[in-house]
This record gives sequence, structure tokens and C-alpha cells, in this order.
Amino acid sequence: MGKRLTGFDYSRPMFYMVTIKCRKGVRALSQILAPGKCLMNAITRAMVNCIRNFHLGCEAITPIECFSIMPDHIHLLIRIVDRSTTLKRDDGARISDLKKAGSEGRDSLKSRAPIRLLRLETIVDLLMQALEGRYREVTGLREQVFEAGWHDWIVVAEGQLAAFTRYIRENPRRAILREKNRCYFTRVRRVAFAGREWFAYGNAALLELPVIEPFRCSRKWVKDGAEWREAVGRAERLGPGGAGVGTFMSTCEKACGNAIYKAGGSLIVLSPEGFAPRWHPPRNKEALCAKGRMLFLSLWEPCAAKPDNATLYQRCHEMGDVMLLGAKRLGRSNTLKSGGDFTGGAESGRSGEKPAGGAESGRSGEKPAGGAESGRGGEKPAGGGEGSFS
Repeated sequence: MGKRLTGFDYSRPMFYMVTIKCRKGVRALSQILAPGKCLMNAITRAMVNCIRNFHLGCEAITPIECFSIMPDHIHLLIRIVDRSTTLKRDDGARISDLKKAGSEGRDSLKSRAPIRLLRLETIVDLLMQALEGRYREVTGLREQVFEAGWHDWIVVAEGQLAAFTRYIRENPRRAILREKNRCYFTRVRRVAFAGREWFAYGNAALLELPVIEPFRCSRKWVKDGAEWREAVGRAERLGPGGAGVGTFMSTCEKACGNAIYKAGGSLIVLSPEGFAPRWHPPRNKEALCAKGRMLFLSLWEPCAAKPDNATLYQRCHEMGDVMLLGAKRLGRSNTLKSGGDFTGGAESGRSGEKPAGGAESGRSGEKPAGGAESGRGGEKPAGGGEGSFS
């Protein structure tokens, strides 16, 4: 089982976004076609039926209406509504019925007393077993379908439910975007920059641009103050052929990120955490990645536990010192270019939303809009926190 958020009561009546990943080598659960539509096969249809009927045997949740079955993973939005009862011993005899949800139709499930499951862990594990049973019925194979662990986001803030819903429904479209621009959605083991070797994700060719302008802005800078205006002014002069580099965490740095985007420039984002095997860019950055206008760099390999704030702060300062050595400063010949809004205008197709990624987040540090809590020890997912320029 994946690591849950420490100290959180997963029986609380809330919405949870859950991601279940398939083991390598299993048959595709679905097929994604351009422009991002899901083509159902026999496995998909069986699993759709299973998910839609699952609540009939589990009164602790509402019907699962928002979900996406991708070729190698499944996203679901689960709502726990009943915390007044617990799983009783005699309920155990009916667990096998719940595992078969969808295989015998709605009427057979309605005729049985529902199991009152409260904790999310139990609900998801039983759902995974039910889905695996449907897979085996369709394929005739006895292989284990899903990875042992699964990831959750806890929907805790205003606006998050809509953001997670969009994230799930747009998953097929984003998969096509990454597939068609695979060269810009790849991880590079090592790249050289400013005399150091970095882990990289994205378009490493950006390091060869003639202008790489560093942005290191204090959180204490006042909006529209002299220092703020100077930094944003430099960002506005970056056009095609130039890139801004920095952590883009402070409010002023995010404003600079927006200005660089509008000017037609590219962005090199320095991350104080490494890139886990399943790491991918925040959703509101995917359009820029597909255009080859983004590169993520980190001096550190990913670790199982999220570094503490003091360590992250020290790493950001270290990367800031290094980036100044690798800068190719902006000249006076750059002109302002017009464009959309980096945080989600018409060009990005994200309508300003923030997921997050990380949804398939793994340990990405991705944060959906509204500030969700992650099931990985409280780490913050991307797309509205770290790396967001809005």
C-alpha cells in the first residue's frame, strides 16, 4: 500500500482522488486516440461496469461518477459519506460479493446488505481486487494487475473538487500531448550547466540558447516596487532565443515567469527535489513542454522522504548561486513579443487551473489548485504551489 498522509483520519467524509497504477507487462486497460479520446476494449467495459456498480455493496461511499481508465493506470474521485459505523465481523462474509461488483449486475448487488466500510484504504483495496477480478474474467489470465501501492489526494480546499474533476477528464488529452511530443517529455540523466552536472527533464537544448537570464527575487520585494519592476522588465525583454532560469517560487519570480511566457521566451526551472521515475510536469506547464519551451533541472536525485523546509531552502540558495555562474546575460536588442498567459490562457488550454499533477504525481511534489494535502506524508503537489507563476 502507498504511504498515506501521517496522522490523517481516512474515514473522514470527504472527496479523495485516487490513482491506481498497473504493473508493467499487463494488457492495456484502454487505448487513447487523438485528439485525446478513450477507446474502450473488453477490459475497459468490464472495469467501467465494476466501478459504476461498486457503491451498491459499500454504503460508505457515493456512486463513483468521475473516473478515467487509462492504458496503464486509473484515476477515481471517491467520496466517503458515512462514518457512523465500522466494518463488522459478519460483514467479512460479504466482502467476496463486493469484489464481484459489476459482474452479476445491479439487481444482485441491491439484494444484498451493503458493507459499511469507512477507511479509504479498505475501500480502495477492495475496489482494486474487484477490478482485478474483472480483468481476469475477460483475459483468462491470472497475473497480478495493479501495483501494491496507490496514491491519494485529499480534497480539502475551495475550488479543488472542480480542478481534480478537470484533471481526471482531461487525462486522455494530456496523454496524447505527451505522446506526440515525446522528445520534450523525457528525463536526461545528466546535463552540464554552470560547471555542474544536473538531472534534467524537458528540452535540454535550451541550455544552448544565446541568452539565459537569471531571476532571483526576494519574497520581501513589494509589488510594483523598484526591484520588482526591474526584474519583470528584464523578463519582458526575453523573446525567442532567450530563457529565464530560476526556482520561480517567490511572488515576483512567478510574475517574471508570466512575463517571459508572454514575451515568447523559454523557462528553465530549478527544482530543490529530484525527478522520480514517474515524475511529470505540472499540468499548467505541459503546453509549454510540448512546444519545447521548458526545462526542469535539479542537482539532487529523488529520495523516498520529502526534504524538510530548511533543506529545501538551503538547496534553493545553492542552485541560485550556481545559476548566476551559468548565466548569459540579456543584451539590449531583445524586443517584447505578444503572447498568452503562462498560467493558463488560450494557448495553454488549461483555463488557469492548477492540479497537479499530479494526480499521477508519485513523488512529484505536485499541488492541485486550492492547496490539497497529499497522501505522501503531506507533500505538496505541483500546479498551484511550487513552480506555478500565477
